[in-house]
Amino acid sequence: MNRLVFFRLIVALFAGLLAQSLVAQTTTDYQPASALQSGATDNYTPDPTDVVQTQGDAELPTTYVPSLDGTGLIALNSKVRTRMLVGATYSGGWDTNPNSLGTGVASGAFVFSPYIGAQINSSHVLYLFQYQPTIRTYTSDQYSKGTMNMCSAKIVGDISERWHWGFDASGSHGEDSIRLLAPGQTEAVGNIPGAAQGTSSYFPDAGIVTYVNVGAGMHHDISQRDIIEFNASDSYSNYSGLNQTNSIATVSLNYQHFLSQTLSLNVYDQTSYYYGAFHCDSFGLGAGINWKVRENTFVSVAAGPQIDAAGCGKQQGFAYKAAFGTKISAKSQVYVSSDRQMTTAYLGPGLWQEDVSAGYQRELAPARVIAFDIGYVRSSALIATNSYHNTYFDGSYSHRIGHAFSASLSYRNYAGNWGQTNFTRRVAMLSLTWTPGAGHLFQQ
Repeated sequence: MNRLVFFRLIVALFAGLLAQSLVAQTTTDYQPASALQSGATDNYTPDPTDVVQTQGDAELPTTYVPSLDGTGLIALNSKVRTRMLVGATYSGGWDTNPNSLGTGVASGAFVFSPYIGAQINSSHVLYLFQYQPTIRTYTSDQYSKGTMNMCSAKIVGDISERWHWGFDASGSHGEDSIRLLAPGQTEAVGNIPGAAQGTSSYFPDAGIVTYVNVGAGMHHDISQRDIIEFNASDSYSNYSGLNQTNSIATVSLNYQHFLSQTLSLNVYDQTSYYYGAFHCDSFGLGAGINWKVRENTFVSVAAGPQIDAAGCGKQQGFAYKAAFGTKISAKSQVYVSSDRQMTTAYLGPGLWQEDVSAGYQRELAPARVIAFDIGYVRSSALIATNSYHNTYFDGSYSHRIGHAFSASLSYRNYAGNWGQTNFTRRVAMLSLTWTPGAGHLFQQ
């Protein structure tokens, strides 16, 4: 069976399930399944797209989206008025290995990161657009100026009481080494901002990197306790220093059943196709649970076998995703996330990728916050590519000065291995940030 026929079978199965659900559904006293476990299932699932969950003309529940300026998560819901988001960060400090080489010359560093975004809301559609460039200069003549541009878009909405949709896109272009100097990127682990996957993945002298990811999905409430989702995504990356281009397209189907208001079970299938540096197909099935233990604590686990075609080197494996997040108190929170997946293009050219990250954030006072993040990632060699494993640590202390200004002191330590090359990089920065209306580490 070729790839095109297989994808058609998946679409046909999806269409059949939806048609059956349309015949079975009624509208009397209907409450969508998404209302049973609000906040527990739309933050960490085996799907690449977070799809908003609504109920007719009721207010759209909150979806947390990472802020590109590194300040935390932006609450995307219909309660927030349409607004512009602006900000900027200026940093100065010391970088021991600016190009992440096996041996590098340390230098003083200065970084400027302006930020702009727009949040547009209506009764049925929510929009969020963000853009942030990071401009770097060094005191050493050995390093030239450089820029990393990042942008993202998130759109979620509803078609009817039972049908919802979502679209998201993100991209970056510039010198990969600048990411370690830029404001730290986050992802939503429940409603806690955790270190993004790419945080632990750097390569020695990767050069100019171009990355684009686009995803879309449809969500349907079959009944008061059953949900079905269809998602599709495609990602692309190019590393000038590694002379490699990688892409992966993924289609997934997920069915979720709520056993109670706080516990749900789900099963999924996922088909991926690699093209670029190598070509191969991969197909996987799995199951998982989402459990909202209490108001501010959740656990999510999904796992299953993944079968790879000959073009992938017949590397079979077991895929999983797991996440845990809790607010220890009103002023402290912790998260842990881990997965073993067919690697996304952004994290390198390997086939299987394993990573784990954890973090702790504490509000010492209304104006002072400390935060720590650790991360580890590794991938095996494939065809002409090298294996790699990397570790990451970040610690920061921030003090808010007035309504929109804050000062922070941060330290980042990065150690990696790419084939036969070992490299270490340490960065210490003092930053002044202006963020009158962006994200926050502690969500209310």
